[in-house]
Amino acid sequence: MKNYFKLIIVICLFTGSVISTTKTGTTVGQFLKIGVNARAMGMGESGVANSTDLSSLHYNPACLSRFNVQEVTFSQSSWLVETNFMNFSASMNFNQLGIIGIHVTNLDYGEEKVRTIENPNGNGEYWDAQDLNIGLSYAKNLTDRFSIGGQIKYISQQIWHMQSSTIAMDIGALFITPFKDVRLGMSITNFGGKMMLEGRDVRFYEDPDETMYGNNDQIPSMYELSRWPIPLTFRVGLAGEVINSNGIKWTLAVDALHPSDNSEYLDVGTELELFRKLFLRAGMRTLFAEDQEGGASLGIGIKQAVTPSLKIKVDYAWVDYGVFEYVNMLSVSLMY
Repeated sequence: MKNYFKLIIVICLFTGSVISTTKTGTTVGQFLKIGVNARAMGMGESGVANSTDLSSLHYNPACLSRFNVQEVTFSQSSWLVETNFMNFSASMNFNQLGIIGIHVTNLDYGEEKVRTIENPNGNGEYWDAQDLNIGLSYAKNLTDRFSIGGQIKYISQQIWHMQSSTIAMDIGALFITPFKDVRLGMSITNFGGKMMLEGRDVRFYEDPDETMYGNNDQIPSMYELSRWPIPLTFRVGLAGEVINSNGIKWTLAVDALHPSDNSEYLDVGTELELFRKLFLRAGMRTLFAEDQEGGASLGIGIKQAVTPSLKIKVDYAWVDYGVFEYVNMLSVSLMY
């Protein structure tokens, strides 16, 4: 277990030295930062040590190994500027062999008319844009207190006739300390290649020298675009229960984040669980981040047993985004 800790620490230190030189606005794939379900969003996205559901596939894949049940979750949100966010996640428990998880995330920007100088009201065509993230995770308990996990994912962005894609990975570790079982989690997410848009919208025909007589004005040409990295993020955090008795559980969680495209910041959150049926949540995102908008979040959840082996949970979150107003997220989970 010490060797695994050493490996995680070395990777984190190396990653921190790499991403400390980057600045705001230097990454693509910003949809990768969106929380994937309402429980995590309602707790201010403080999930690296507190992912007791499939939000672990977003914050720390190592937390997946602590699931005692299998789960399927669907989340939906009418996101900023009339976009639509959806996530589907599922896990399969193979007992001593570990747990496998999958997720599919989509951000749909909708359709708009293609407007030109000659046709400012539209030329009859429509353009659209989509972001897609498909991930496959694996997690395993190495001891009764230490877990590791990893994820490989395919990331794609498309706008009209242009498309870019890359492969990335996440790694994480979770340690349950002897002190009142407080959990310590750490993860590195979105460690992968750069992305560059490609497609017919950057292709055109050009005359290389119009001053020369007899030149060919149908020479195939293409605009040269740049490759941009995705938002690499290092997270470390703590989570634990202040109260856990008589059917009442009160959880506090805090994450410290070091992203590649912003200053360091904190995510903090709390959850009050009443008799394993009702959940009340609150949190604050992006504390101390540069140029942040909003940050406060609230949430509520209800869990009900359908059969002795099947439970359903519905979670709702309200998240403030400042000048962009707010977003709502709804998640429905089946546990079996």
